[in-house]
Amino acid sequence: MPSALALCVWLLAAAGPAGDLSPEPGLAETAEAAARASGGSASEDLSREARARRAHWAPQLRGQALLRDDEKSRTGEFRLAPVREQDLGVGHAWSVVLAWDFSQIVYAREESQLALAHAQLARARREAADKAAQLWIERRQQRARWISLSPGALRAEACFAELRLTAELDAITAGLFRDALSREEAACALDSEEKR
Repeated sequence: MPSALALCVWLLAAAGPAGDLSPEPGLAETAEAAARASGGSASEDLSREARARRAHWAPQLRGQALLRDDEKSRTGEFRLAPVREQDLGVGHAWSVVLAWDFSQIVYAREESQLALAHAQLARARREAADKAAQLWIERRQQRARWISLSPGALRAEACFAELRLTAELDAITAGLFRDALSREEAACALDSEEKR
């Protein structure tokens, strides 16, 4: 059973700046944050696929303009006859082409690559959520161990082990455990001072 002093130190370390206990993220919230940080959300994947499919309804627009001026003048003699010719040619050509590739609307070339990317991102989200859940459970177990120990070297070790797990959770969830990390860091500093 932990001593009263150790329990007070833990409660002070877990308290926020105003002295209130701020709730920590739960398992589901932690897993969701890790999945989102790892591979975005599934709705983003679906919107990417939908945008790629809708993009083929827009036509390809191509334009071309050609301006040609040609002027030739000849003065001279051809088979003993005087020749005076002036040729002038002016040409203007322009074209605008709108083209649809209806085969791309049925099955776009990018769809297989998008499907592969979608599967890879889903796997990354799943793996990150599993890793976060595992770390969350290990951290809870380590916290129970830390609280149950009396002040000393083992308690300080347990505190730093929990701090390491919290830091890993903070990294994998893109900062969800930042407050808990700073509180535990302060608590570990108190425990290491008590050890001396």
